[in-house]
Amino acid sequence: MPELRKLTDKGLEELKAFLALVVDSPDTPIPDGILTDPVCSESLPVSIEVEQRAFSSRMDAANYLLSILGQEGAVALDRSPHMWAWLSLFFFEELCPKKKDGSRKPGEQARWIPLGSAFRYYRHLLAGPYLIYKAFRDDPDRAAIILCGAVDTPGDFVGQLAARQDFVQNKAVIGAATSLYLNPESGKPKRGSSPTERKPGTLRRFIDIVNQFDPTWDLHSMGTIELVAKLPTEFDSYR
Repeated sequence: MPELRKLTDKGLEELKAFLALVVDSPDTPIPDGILTDPVCSESLPVSIEVEQRAFSSRMDAANYLLSILGQEGAVALDRSPHMWAWLSLFFFEELCPKKKDGSRKPGEQARWIPLGSAFRYYRHLLAGPYLIYKAFRDDPDRAAIILCGAVDTPGDFVGQLAARQDFVQNKAVIGAATSLYLNPESGKPKRGSSPTERKPGTLRRFIDIVNQFDPTWDLHSMGTIELVAKLPTEFDSYR
């Protein structure tokens, strides 16, 4: 298996150029030579083998990434944008598959290179689920509502919850959102719980209510069941 590396600044520029080109030319060859080119990539301080594989969900991807990045000496790599960019390119076919019409839609750069604020790491297609899974590793199913989606399409729940730094690693808040909005049979969000609408009981209303609770209660010390129980009656249909 190949060894995990990180892109150099030159490698980042090459990746950015490819992402811009592939939008209009989806058949552009993936520049996987960058992954081993000594000008565009360099080795890490710890030896880690990485396997080319398919991921059934963000949860599956995060579980695999933790298995290789959780080893001794790899902790500091969590916040290495150059390493996450290398992984993005390595798993490009998984993260940006061709659509039925033959097009590719890589989306914003933050999905590939988590440069800048900490929030950008949660928008990254691999670093995002990995950091969430790692924070919930004692019981990752609590975060299933933001880990159940496909790696290439995180979904609106991720957009709404991961966009809020005080929410995304709060075990009670994310656990409550999973309890309310995840269909345990399908493993997908419940119908009618759309995060884009502010109807009674929906995620937008959940966010409103939790923000109202925050000044009064210590949500980080609260359990999922306790938080769900405190929600008003508009959430009964989801409870």
